[in-house]
Amino acid sequence: MKSRWTNNIFVRFMRYSIMWSEHRKAIKQLNRCTDKELKDIGLTRSDIDRMVWLDEDKQERGKDT
Repeated sequence: MKSRWTNNIFVRFMRYSIMWSEHRKAIKQLNRCTDKELKDIGLTRSDIDRMVWLDEDKQERGKDT
């Protein structure tokens, strides 16, 4: 029973890690967009800010990295 419980925690952690990584990639791509490009897809900088988890994402906004 303990093995199943341990595997379940590991699987949940891996799923969370993958989701977090994909989320960060999306935020970085949006931060590279100009205001005009964001407007074309119906977003603003404040929309991105609501999706950001890390402060470093906000600091990288508009930079080509």
